[in-house]
Amino acid sequence: LFDMTIINLTLLLSMITLMNTTPTTSSLSTPALPAQETIEKLSRWKKRWDDNMIGWHNDQPHKFLLKYGNQMIPSMNDNDDTTTTATSSTCTESDHQIRVFVPLCGKTVDLAFLAQQKSVSNVVGIDGIRKALEAFAKDNPIFDIQETKKENDVVERMEGNGIELLRGDLFDLNHEVTGGKFHMILDRASIVAIQPTLREQYVETLGKLIHPGGKILLMTVDRRSGKEEAKKAGPPFSVNEAEVRRLYQDLDWVEEVKLVDEYDEFQDPSMKAKFGSQGLDSVYELCFIITAKQ
Repeated sequence: LFDMTIINLTLLLSMITLMNTTPTTSSLSTPALPAQETIEKLSRWKKRWDDNMIGWHNDQPHKFLLKYGNQMIPSMNDNDDTTTTATSSTCTESDHQIRVFVPLCGKTVDLAFLAQQKSVSNVVGIDGIRKALEAFAKDNPIFDIQETKKENDVVERMEGNGIELLRGDLFDLNHEVTGGKFHMILDRASIVAIQPTLREQYVETLGKLIHPGGKILLMTVDRRSGKEEAKKAGPPFSVNEAEVRRLYQDLDWVEEVKLVDEYDEFQDPSMKAKFGSQGLDSVYELCFIITAKQ
């Protein structure tokens, strides 16, 4: 009788354990899906694209990319007299082919410029708004960009010759989603576009994607002086040198944060009028190179 009681208790405990560990229909993981454009983080930008309010878009590669890009891509060739000569770089053509990531890329011509560099094997851009990526594909038929699908994917994908465009939430990315890490990240209008409360999460995401020894070419806007309300407004939100160092400098994967240049936006009469009408007295565009540890 005693042995039967032990056996019955054992069976009862086994049944309880099985009930607690067997997934039910409601607890099964749901398939990953790309973030919808209607979520709070993206809906503002969807409206801007729908209304064609994309004044941030330039028809030439960014001046700081032309000037400092060859510190990450030694083979970069252009005829701009302001281009500096790279004295050293982690990434060399003899070492490997360079992968470049462009967060919140829109339809920037920087994507095409980077993809056409001979030592760049792959450029990956992400944006939350499909219209932006479709516009880039239409404007750049040379890349023959076509939509592709992967099962249970957190992004929508469009792939072409040396370039891949992802549609979804930047914060859903990791190196598995992007097919590996990147030797260069170009942040030309990304950190200044997101809500300030998301900056730590943003930097954490880039930390997951940067290759050891890789570099981030970071451009920010510094609303340096003027009315307090205007200095806090955005996008583009103000991200000054102190804020960049607060976000990056003490991270365990960061080797160096270096401010390499700044440009007085008020030199451009149209920008002076734009920012001046908002109550600002001075605005600078800053350029940093952030180097990851080997």
